[in-house]
Amino acid sequence: MELSSLWSVLGSASIDDALVWGVAILSALVALVALVNALDMFLDAEAG
Repeated sequence: MELSSLWSVLGSASIDDALVWGVAILSALVALVALVNALDMFLDAEAG
């Protein structure tokens, strides 16, 4: 594989889409962890 064809693959729109989806999935996981943590703290305060 030539360097120019590798550069065109890395610069394509599909890589941009994959990065956007990766960031979206990662932020959704962080939000889910934060929500579960907040719910756990809320339930611990109710029980205690």
